[in-house]
Amino acid sequence: MSEEKKDFDLEVLGPALAERAEKGQDYIAAPLAMQGKLFGFIANEIIGRFGEEGEEAIIEAVKRFGEERGRRMAQAVKAEGREASFASFLICSDLDTSYHEMVPHIEEGAVRVEITYCPFAEACKEWGVEEYGKLFCRNIDGAIMQGYNPERYETICEQNLTEGAETCIIVYKFKD
Repeated sequence: MSEEKKDFDLEVLGPALAERAEKGQDYIAAPLAMQGKLFGFIANEIIGRFGEEGEEAIIEAVKRFGEERGRRMAQAVKAEGREASFASFLICSDLDTSYHEMVPHIEEGAVRVEITYCPFAEACKEWGVEEYGKLFCRNIDGAIMQGYNPERYETICEQNLTEGAETCIIVYKFKD
């Protein structure tokens, strides 16, 4: 085999795979970070091609995605014989928040969550696609709650990191 064609040779790949195993997570993006990058690039392409109509389609897709996630969480809650409460929402959430830095503040009839670090927002910023990431951030949490228990709760995104705020502030509260 010629020297230039050894890319797929076990003598080359064996040590490369061993070194990869040693590096562990060094080059692995947190799942939500990779999703932020992907979302930003897809939204950029769609809006670049279709303008305002593309942006509206992206927002609608985020809302439909969020509502479906919420419905699936509600199904998980029901399958466990739980009430569709906010506590059950937290227990059966489909989002791994271990990558986030956040502090919940319990208020009268509400929970205000302040997020100081989000891998989705950080990835959007790192790759220069915050402009598109904010379309996701502005709409996703409200849509999830709309799918989960729309009669009882609402969610308000007061500010978010992808729009340049110092923190995300998401308020979960009883519907008025």
